[in-house]
Amino acid sequence: MRAAPAVAVRGRGGWLWSALHAGLPALAAAAFVAWAAALTGNSEATTAALAAAAGLVLAGWAWRRLPPVVELQWTGQHWAVDGAPGRLQLMVDPGFLLVLRLHLDGGGERWLAISATEAGPAWPALRAAVYSRPPRATPRVLSPERNTD
Repeated sequence: MRAAPAVAVRGRGGWLWSALHAGLPALAAAAFVAWAAALTGNSEATTAALAAAAGLVLAGWAWRRLPPVVELQWTGQHWAVDGAPGRLQLMVDPGFLLVLRLHLDGGGERWLAISATEAGPAWPALRAAVYSRPPRATPRVLSPERNTD
């Protein structure tokens, strides 16, 4: 079986991934504030206004802290993100987005997402590299004159 070709892509997950990063914490904050406001006996209008304000504030905060753009590379032998080598693990693949986890060789891990739009023409090569087995080291064969049989 042939090894997957080398590929390098840059991305942060696309607009949907960014919206999830900002939207989910905002929804959680809005739900918590709505619950707390309802428990204190506020009117429905006040509860809704407080929940909306909390959601908008947290959405803005989370939007400014979106994951940075990363460069994911497959050399044909090893994976690296922003130059840090590691072992890649596929976490989620809905077809238009790859959510990946890189176990860094130096310890730790990096989560990243690459969308098909960000990868562009490299998308098929990236998917092939993600789904291919890592190459095995070829066994060293002794030359006939060094064989000790």
